[in-house]
Amino acid sequence: MTTKLSAARLFISFSISGVSAGGGYCNWGPQGTASSSTCERKGDGSHVQGGTSCNQSQGNCQGCGGRWCTNDIGYCNWGPAGTAASSTCDGDVQGGDYCNVGPSNCQVGCGGNWCETWEDPSGPTPPPTPSPPSPTPPPPTPPTGGNTATTTRYWDCSGGSCACSFIPTGLGTAEPVHCHSNAMFVAPSGNQFGAAYYGAAAISEALGGGNWMSSGCGKCWKVTGYSPITALSTTLVLKGTNFCPPVNAPCSNGKAHFDIAAPGFDVTEFSLSNTCSEREPEEATGFAACGGWMINSQNPNENCNCDAFTDPVLKAGCNNFYNLKWDNPQVHYEEVDCPNELAELHCDYPYATESNMPETCSNNLFTGTTSSATTTATTTATTTSTAQTTSSTSTTTTTTNTTPQTTTTTTSSTTTTTQPPNGSSCCSHDYSTCSSSDWCNASSDNCLDSCSGKAWIEPDSTCIPLYGECTQNRGGCCNPLGNVACKRQSNNYRQCLEK
Repeated sequence: MTTKLSAARLFISFSISGVSAGGGYCNWGPQGTASSSTCERKGDGSHVQGGTSCNQSQGNCQGCGGRWCTNDIGYCNWGPAGTAASSTCDGDVQGGDYCNVGPSNCQVGCGGNWCETWEDPSGPTPPPTPSPPSPTPPPPTPPTGGNTATTTRYWDCSGGSCACSFIPTGLGTAEPVHCHSNAMFVAPSGNQFGAAYYGAAAISEALGGGNWMSSGCGKCWKVTGYSPITALSTTLVLKGTNFCPPVNAPCSNGKAHFDIAAPGFDVTEFSLSNTCSEREPEEATGFAACGGWMINSQNPNENCNCDAFTDPVLKAGCNNFYNLKWDNPQVHYEEVDCPNELAELHCDYPYATESNMPETCSNNLFTGTTSSATTTATTTATTTSTAQTTSSTSTTTTTTNTTPQTTTTTTSSTTTTTQPPNGSSCCSHDYSTCSSSDWCNASSDNCLDSCSGKAWIEPDSTCIPLYGECTQNRGGCCNPLGNVACKRQSNNYRQCLEK
């Protein structure tokens, strides 16, 4: 069904203090939800909701749980050949409500041409000569029916309110870290839910979330959402592993909301408790790799690099969420019994420790059945995203870590620092001690060129040399150039390595 607009359509725009109305505005609608918003403009400016921060950009608005409404008054059109290229912007509104929300939905989600309306001072133009109706491509439609909820994404590294976490070696009991097994993983092929992935989420009070071990902890929901980027609907099963408090706007006022656990996608501007740089500094680059996705740019191929992770479980979780191309969509959900793969993931108190971490906390491919099912799930998941083959490969490789590595019993060696023969600096191959070669220590040129030294430094016997163990002292690595971190090698062993 199409609608014909008059060419004499009046363009009206509004603004509020501190908010530019030129690009768009944030709106919740009469029920206080993004789904109830109709983007209706009001003369008193009350359609612009959420304050300055939520109205700065589409990403901010969606982070607040609202609907971004474009201020571009226009319509979607395909033209006589049924293509965007043949569109003449003749006033024929095509594609239905979804495609006509704004330019992004029309051009990216529906493949049409966005036509801006304008005011013709000469008044309405005569109707065109009747012609056979042109075919209008059916627009992709999100799933319908059932309960609806909003979504966001996060991974703040904090332990959370459901004890699905562990205490890293060298940190205190008040510094838990989210189990890596909460990262999204490929669901077994042929599962009863038709799910492409299993994962975890922080949940709002409406779903049973609470400050500590609430009724929603450990529950599972089948969740189906639509991405206009891929023009596909995808089903997940999510387990409640944390609490999204009402101080976070999308989780307030009785709203059903899933804050999906996605390593690398935490938007630090809105995060209430991001501790990644302090509690897992060896993966800090990965945790910041996708925070600006679909915020700093509307190009879905920019601002995300999951390969920045070194941990295979985190890397796979990042890739799996990225393959969804979900930019905070509204979803339809229903509570379900947790599949075994999610039910067995670690959530318990007192917290597990890194030296005694259950495999169900460090890994989400911990049984032969799950690993086998994940391997065979590649074909099914490929229908969800063309990039899934790569992600499945990453996920499957984590099966090599299903057996805990042998505990390394060696301790950090105490090395006698060789004094520099000339002056206070010398050639170092470990960022701590001097080279045993007088020629290498003669000059920085000798050191860094012929001797392949790591750095020309003043020796330091108070820090842990390169390749030394740092399990009990995560901040103790010699790091004069800022390129060394205490990296996890197994559940109970860390080593000073270059980034």
